[in-house]
Amino acid sequence: MADLNKPKKHRHKRHYTIMIISGDSDGSSGGFHLGHVATQVLAFSIFAVFVALLCFQIHSAITVSSLKKYSAQQDQLISEKTDENIALAKENAELKTEVTNLSQALNKKVEAEQVTAAEAEQLSVPSLLPISGTASMVASYDDPNSGDIAIEGLIDADGNAVKPEENEDGEGDENTETPPVDTSAYNPILILSAEEGSTITSAGSGTVTSVAGDLKYGNSVTIDHGNGYVSIYRNGGESLVHEGDTVVRGATLFVVGSDNTKLGFQLQKDGVFINPEDLIEING
Repeated sequence: MADLNKPKKHRHKRHYTIMIISGDSDGSSGGFHLGHVATQVLAFSIFAVFVALLCFQIHSAITVSSLKKYSAQQDQLISEKTDENIALAKENAELKTEVTNLSQALNKKVEAEQVTAAEAEQLSVPSLLPISGTASMVASYDDPNSGDIAIEGLIDADGNAVKPEENEDGEGDENTETPPVDTSAYNPILILSAEEGSTITSAGSGTVTSVAGDLKYGNSVTIDHGNGYVSIYRNGGESLVHEGDTVVRGATLFVVGSDNTKLGFQLQKDGVFINPEDLIEING
């Protein structure tokens, strides 16, 4: 019952009046009244707008900062790529120069090798007279089926050319014709008479394929020149080379003594005997 006798509290509605005063000389003013709810709505609206503007400002600042940072990173990346591009261009230029130099060096090497190969090929041709010093020579033939140097009508046992028969007065008979000798079964040979102390040398570079005894001359050395040519040196001296040796043009094969002044020199081309005079260089 005591609660019923207590006075009740009444809530008073608040009203707000907003005055708008003009700055004119007449001092006029106006105003309007807002209720409590309207005032709260207006206040919350203003606060929301303020918060939105603040958030937008912060977001804009963050965005601008991020863009500046990204732009700086891109500028740095561009600068690095530019430097790399310059370095690569320089390296490429250096590589081109190096390639050019290597190409020129290679061309020179190929040219030198070609010249060397041409010189080696030339040196392997057995065209050098195989006697050092002076010598006399007789172009004749060799009978492979005989053990004697002599061939009737062509050469005597000492390797000298046979002269026409002489009459009692020591003159040749002009009316007597010497019948030709059939040489189809013989092989061409060049017989050289060298001075004692001279040397018998290789007519060209090549490989010694045979060092053997020779029934007519004593010993023989055979050299394969690797280009189809084979040279044969027949002499009574002791051979200074051995089978399998590689010899250069002008290499010494025999030393001429008092008892081995004769050299029988023969050439083959592709397995066929040829006249040595057709290939060797004779000076003097």
